[in-house]
Formats: sequence, C-alpha cells, structure tokens
Amino acid sequence: MDAFSPIRGKCQYWREQQNVDDIYDTSIKKDEKRIVCTCFVEGDMWLMQSKELPPDCPKRYKCRYYVPAG
Repeated sequence: MDAFSPIRGKCQYWREQQNVDDIYDTSIKKDEKRIVCTCFVEGDMWLMQSKELPPDCPKRYKCRYYVPAG
C-alpha cells in the first residue's frame, strides 16, 4: 500500500496507508489493522480497520474534485 499512489478504481485523491503503530504488532489480526485514509484535496482524514475500508472515498458524490483513478 503506497500512500502516494492512486488506487485503481477509487478517487485519485484518496490515499490509504497502514497505521505505523500496527505494522509490526503481531497481536493485531490482519483484518483489524488500522488504515489511515485521506482525501488530500479536501483535507479529510479517517482511521478505520482493514475490514471496514470503503470501496471508494465516502464523500465521492459530494466532492467537486472527484476524478476516478484507473
């Protein structure tokens, strides 16, 4: 997961990066590792578990800068 590269099929301004505290913590299950999600144009940030990652930016229908990556 590269925090600076667009994710195919999602908004090109949407970024996902593993939470630094969870990367090497073996007590956390893979689906429960936290991901820092950002829309770097709007400045929004979310922290969610891997199993809860949305298929695209939660604000994709309201964002005036939405451009699909692909």
